[in-house]
Amino acid sequence: MFDAIIIGAGVTGTSVAYQLSKRKGNFLVLEKNEDVCTETSKANSAICHGGYDAKPGTMKAKMNVKGNHMMEEEAKKLSFLYKKIGTFVLCHSEEDIPKLQALYDQGIENGVSGMEILKRDKILEMEPNITDDVVAALYSKEAGIVDPFLMNIAFAEVSNINGVDYKFNEKVVKTEKKMVIGKLLLKIIHIKQRP
Repeated sequence: MFDAIIIGAGVTGTSVAYQLSKRKGNFLVLEKNEDVCTETSKANSAICHGGYDAKPGTMKAKMNVKGNHMMEEEAKKLSFLYKKIGTFVLCHSEEDIPKLQALYDQGIENGVSGMEILKRDKILEMEPNITDDVVAALYSKEAGIVDPFLMNIAFAEVSNINGVDYKFNEKVVKTEKKMVIGKLLLKIIHIKQRP
């Protein structure tokens, strides 16, 4: 019997496993492929988002901001590459500046710090090789880049060392929710795939 079963061994699954591995319990990660980081996580943009573009009040908005604030410390602790470089959301016409303002406002609502809307001269001062038609930009100094492969592997290795069990070539095909004496149980039905 497991206290928690995580489906998928990409960045999200292994980071959840890493956090759970700091607690007492019996935890399992099921992955349909032969190893960690074999699908979306291996082909992502490697951006550690500031959190301004997620819809306010959503779990994604909360996790973007919280994860961003944790990234530098976790990278040092687990020895994966991370660099806080900041990001620009470019605006190519004056008519689109209200869209930048809306992103900024959304970021403030999400709790993002270190944002500002910049005009052309300041943008070119910071990044002289940017496109000639830039008018304005939303700058998020808290955003960064990360090596998603090393991060994914670090989360998996440390969580496994801490006691999280990983089962590969296991595909989840169905889940069933059941209430038993006031507790929600989730039955996971999976099949063993052939290598």
